[in-house]
Amino acid sequence: MVKLLVISDSHGNTTLAEKVINKHRDVDMVIHLGDYFRDANRLEDLFPKLHFEYVYGNSDFMIGDVPIEKILEIEGQRVLLTHGHRYSVKWGTDRLQNKADKENIQLVLFGHTHIPQVEHLPACIILNPGSISDPRGEDDESYAIVTIDSFKIDVELMNAV
Repeated sequence: MVKLLVISDSHGNTTLAEKVINKHRDVDMVIHLGDYFRDANRLEDLFPKLHFEYVYGNSDFMIGDVPIEKILEIEGQRVLLTHGHRYSVKWGTDRLQNKADKENIQLVLFGHTHIPQVEHLPACIILNPGSISDPRGEDDESYAIVTIDSFKIDVELMNAV
């Protein structure tokens, strides 16, 4: 079993992310879904014993070799990491669902909207943890805890405040 802490859209403010990571020291991996991926670098320096994965978002610049998306294999499950802006996620998750169907992806992680969301579909779960520092709408700052094993994926949205 692998436990993930998933954050997105920190936009230069890692204060709550640091508190959340300290609260969940038992995670196996921290995933940052962009805007600003350099915050993931800063967190990586603060928590060198944790494994970090990240992608860049539409507000990132000078990205170097940081990917716009990546697929991880975790406990036999395929997990897509993307910021989401290239999938027009502000207008729905259809394009993410199509990608998941075509590429046999069981978990899609995205950000960009700053609004937490979970969709349980027949073949996959689509998860947006919301924003760890800049929530939109009626939501508070948020993140997600994901537990993956070879048989199932459990997701839990959490308030960061």
